[in-house]
Amino acid sequence: MKYRCFSTRPATSMPIKSAVSLLSLCLLLSSAAPLPACAAVEHAPVTAAFLKTERIAVPGKLVNAARIVDAGGEHILVVSMRTGASTADNATPGNDEERYELSASLYARKANRWAREWLIEEVNDCPIIDSSANFFPKYITITDLDQNGIAEVTVPYKYFCNGGVDSSTLKVIMRQGAQKFAARGQTLVGTGDTRFGGELVFDPSLSRKENAVFKAHLQFIRDKVYIER
Repeated sequence: MKYRCFSTRPATSMPIKSAVSLLSLCLLLSSAAPLPACAAVEHAPVTAAFLKTERIAVPGKLVNAARIVDAGGEHILVVSMRTGASTADNATPGNDEERYELSASLYARKANRWAREWLIEEVNDCPIIDSSANFFPKYITITDLDQNGIAEVTVPYKYFCNGGVDSSTLKVIMRQGAQKFAARGQTLVGTGDTRFGGELVFDPSLSRKENAVFKAHLQFIRDKVYIER
């Protein structure tokens, strides 16, 4: 059986009929034989119903999910958020929104099962004072910036735990297989001369020449989400 390498454009940019046909073809091929190494990445969104049929658990509310085909094979990305009561001693009785659990997992098909490859996890347990946490679904990206056929997944999110007006902690995390890169800092709050926050720190590994394209992408995503609206 012959396979073709997938183009780098996301399936979501195709007509719906074409995207569905491509996804069906991918599923057929992956069930017939292991996927070969290709020099490109393809991806398409999947639903909660699809995850259920594949027996992939979703901790909390589903934020984003996608099927990815790259040189490493077939993968499923699951991004979700769960809220609940704080586990701290000073938790507010009856308050089910003092603890936020953010998670992003990538699963790989191994024979007839899905095995988790990596996990991005953040817990914001913040009783009594103001708290929040959320992803930026519009800017969760799947790319192949270095064109090595292995997908990069970038996940931006923020969380807040403070008693007054303040900036949120902001993180933009990229995973490419075992590699992890991050831009960390604060959101920007206020206007004019009363602005504060906006700090940004990159992982030291992003200063290397070979990682310049990753740093530029993290900067781009951070610039889209760091200003509090």
